[in-house]
Amino acid sequence: MQTIQIITQDGTTITGSLFTPNQAPKAGIIINSATAVPRGFYRNFANYLAAKGYVVISYDYRGIGDSKNLPPKDPSQTMQAWGEQDFNSVINWATKNHPAFNWHCIGHSVGGQLIGLAKDNHKISSVYNVAAQSGNWRNWHWAKMPKLWLMWYVFTPFFTQVLGFLPGFLVGGQPLPKGIAQQWGQWCRNKDYICNEKGQSFRPYFSSFNNPMNFIQIKDDLDFAPLKAVQQLHGFYHQAPRTIEVLSPKDYGQKKIGHFGFFNKQNEQGLWQHALNWLESDLKVAD
Repeated sequence: MQTIQIITQDGTTITGSLFTPNQAPKAGIIINSATAVPRGFYRNFANYLAAKGYVVISYDYRGIGDSKNLPPKDPSQTMQAWGEQDFNSVINWATKNHPAFNWHCIGHSVGGQLIGLAKDNHKISSVYNVAAQSGNWRNWHWAKMPKLWLMWYVFTPFFTQVLGFLPGFLVGGQPLPKGIAQQWGQWCRNKDYICNEKGQSFRPYFSSFNNPMNFIQIKDDLDFAPLKAVQQLHGFYHQAPRTIEVLSPKDYGQKKIGHFGFFNKQNEQGLWQHALNWLESDLKVAD
């Protein structure tokens, strides 16, 4: 594993990890992290993919992990910039430095949303999304709606104003800088989810992505990515050949998987193999 630095178009430096196989690479894979989750969480998965013959890049979005090099109040710290600047720059770094093979993406949670915000997403040959969803809180079961309403209408505005960030315990990861958390809250309050400052639907490059996508919904992931939320994001990519698969923990010999369990090392022979099988179909990975 090699640490890399990538400079985005707006001049922000983000930190990533490059994993290379011992044999000639089959293809490349970019791992897009979940919100507030540093890239180290995916290290075992990245090593697994590298051992199977892939060049793999994981990276930290601005404001997360080793990419915390901007002032807390820097206006470029937005969730939108994660896709427009950070992911887009990783795509171009990958295809420029390793142009001999196809590049693919595995997006976890928000990582699957960012595909549609990246201008150069057409350089990605396929996307395998794990628990990637629309954050519109109306997609959740009615019993969870009071908690989500408090999260987006009370806790997020309050903590970002008082503390200048959103505490990590509220999002299942690291603290979120103010601008990122506030934009995320605005999106989650909107029925169309990703929107501009006026609340209008914002879909800059969703329609331009027309390569295969597979959306994995984990059956017991009811807190972060229920089926209805996955279905709404799935609908954003209306030009892409796409499918939704619902995976149940019991089918993989487990009691629970939830939102984060897919990437546990114990899933090497099950869920990880499922992702690999999909990526290696003739449609997606060229020789």
